[in-house]
Amino acid sequence: MNLLRQLVAIRSSYPDEEKISIFLIRHLRAIGFRVETQTVARGRTNILAAKGCGKRSVLFYGHMDTVPLTNRSGWHTDPCTLTQKGNRLYGLGAYDMKGGMSAFLSACEGTSAYVKVFLAVDEENISEGAWKAVNGRKAFFRDVSLIISAEPNFELGLHGITTGRTGRCVFDVKFVGVPAHLAAYTAGKDAIGMLAKFVSRLYRERGTMFAGTRTVLQVRKITGESVGMSVCGEASLEVEVLLDAKTSVAAVRRVLLGFGATQVSLKERNTPYLTGYQFDQFPNMRDIGKIIQQATGRSMRVHTRTSVGDDNVLATLGIPVITWGPDGGNAHAPDEYVLRRSISALTGMYKKLLKCL
Repeated sequence: MNLLRQLVAIRSSYPDEEKISIFLIRHLRAIGFRVETQTVARGRTNILAAKGCGKRSVLFYGHMDTVPLTNRSGWHTDPCTLTQKGNRLYGLGAYDMKGGMSAFLSACEGTSAYVKVFLAVDEENISEGAWKAVNGRKAFFRDVSLIISAEPNFELGLHGITTGRTGRCVFDVKFVGVPAHLAAYTAGKDAIGMLAKFVSRLYRERGTMFAGTRTVLQVRKITGESVGMSVCGEASLEVEVLLDAKTSVAAVRRVLLGFGATQVSLKERNTPYLTGYQFDQFPNMRDIGKIIQQATGRSMRVHTRTSVGDDNVLATLGIPVITWGPDGGNAHAPDEYVLRRSISALTGMYKKLLKCL
């Protein structure tokens, strides 16, 4: 667990991934990888590494950034010190996703297989690192037959393989009312009141408005203010949507307008919104199934997950992407932890897979 301990000790909340990238470049070279780098922004560097040679390779993916440490007081351990309590290893990023990274890096140490590693910045933000890599370094991915993401398995277990994910987008939603003096509020139309009715209906009906799909919505930001003793004339909010493949952006927009919004538009961002993907088959599927059965005593199960990440970006290459990561808990929350036994088991399974190549 020494590698995981070193990774957790390096603060790498986006956009401050410089120290961990320097450490990982040195580590990869030390265990025999040829390392390329790609500058995403000043102090922010993607890592693309290869070991061995051959016609086709397997690629392990990991992201170097963590979410910001916003609530240190909520931690019962030092978030930047890997702390073991029973089978749990606590630390910021231990589960998402330094634990998975340490597993595949350890598995790659002694292998002679042709294997690649892609380590990205900015996954916890808007995937600037992944998008720059798939657009600017296509040659690196050209001979990759399978991408294995070591992201957390979120209670799917070590036998659970994610082969599909939803997409994601964010809408700007605006409410325009009619200002009036508070003493004569009935003469106006309160934009905050309009917004409040919208939010109430959205949360009341969001579980059924897209029946039979994995589409999930939430309000992520609200802005509105009255001026002086006046009824509020304008208010706005942002709605975050995880999009099932059966639900279009246009369909969600129509629903939001139907709930009383004045204007609905996609929120501008520097990278494209992530679309959903699904791979029904993937290379080495039979080998991975046997490895999982032997290690866990359970049959491999494949899943489609209601979540998004750099896996979605990598899927745009047309290369099968599977998410196969460790057990743990409290991702993006105080007292984040990864299970020690799952790291050991996952490392062993990755090693067996590399022997099959």
